[in-house]
Amino acid sequence: MLSFITWDVDPEAFSIFGRGIRWYGILWAGGVLLTSMVVQRMYKWEKLPEKWFDSLFIYVVAALVIGARIGHCLFYDPVHYLSNPLEILKVWEGGLASHGGAIGMTIGVCLYALKITKQKMNWKHFGIFAAIGLVLGVAVQLGYSMISGTSTALGMWEAGFMGLLIGICVSMVYTTRETTIKTLDRLVVGVAIGATSIRLGNLMNSEIYGGPTTLPWGFNFVRDRDWHEPLSAGGSGELPCHPTQIYEALIYLFIFGLGMYLFYKTTARNKTGLILGISLIGIFLSRFCIEFIKNLQEPFEIDMVNTFGINMGQLLSLPFIIWGIWLVWSALTRKEQPIAATTNNTNNIKKKNTK
Repeated sequence: MLSFITWDVDPEAFSIFGRGIRWYGILWAGGVLLTSMVVQRMYKWEKLPEKWFDSLFIYVVAALVIGARIGHCLFYDPVHYLSNPLEILKVWEGGLASHGGAIGMTIGVCLYALKITKQKMNWKHFGIFAAIGLVLGVAVQLGYSMISGTSTALGMWEAGFMGLLIGICVSMVYTTRETTIKTLDRLVVGVAIGATSIRLGNLMNSEIYGGPTTLPWGFNFVRDRDWHEPLSAGGSGELPCHPTQIYEALIYLFIFGLGMYLFYKTTARNKTGLILGISLIGIFLSRFCIEFIKNLQEPFEIDMVNTFGINMGQLLSLPFIIWGIWLVWSALTRKEQPIAATTNNTNNIKKKNTK
């Protein structure tokens, strides 16, 4: 039987010219590398043009980093970062949100789809979805303020801006839906192994862990300041805690294995959206459940939990879970597209790019 584990690992791997290089940064970069290797292999296996993968890599990495950073700043501490906008650029100080990264990555894939298909943006739909997102964002904030009697979770402007971004994302997916969903079917498999690496980076940082537990594999995160704070002050009271980073890493690793099996060993790759839908449900439903035992990241989430029973991470997971369910239902009810037809569609896109 395990006795409680004292986690006293130095988050800094080494230093270069006096600047510390953290394990988190190494594992984050390693996750991106692993993702690119997995997706590149899929492209080669399907005999798709190598330049397509090169374009996808550039779009996705840039959008992932920007989305994850902006997501953290606006989802978890909008007042601070909007008051000090230059601090948004300080990525090296930490603060990347997986939900923001998912939105950014999706937009990046849409831009990639527009590029390889030479399709034009439908600005009418863009404006409609953006307006709907803006209105819904403001409406959600108004509803929250009326029910809870407070507006500390998000200001009206920030909620509207987030709704606007989601509306833009939905618009771009709608415009490029066939190519975007097919691309995400492949990309999400690699993202699962990348997310595994990033969660291990969180473990090395002694951050984003769970509440106290009596289970024998509980971790004493002795390097984290909050771990030493008393329970009454929102800390862990120096009690062993759930290593939720490991829980999530194991789940993402399983989803990666499942995605690889579905892609290479079944006809799921011919059912547009099936692999993506299953992965979204697995990733974000597990995230939703694990949040119940995870420590809250920001003080305003206390009001959220007391009022609605869920925190910000869970609220942001719901749209992805709903989208995943819709994708699976749509893929299973739609007539399976033959491999020959898929090949013909790909060849048509290739021809457009050679003109």
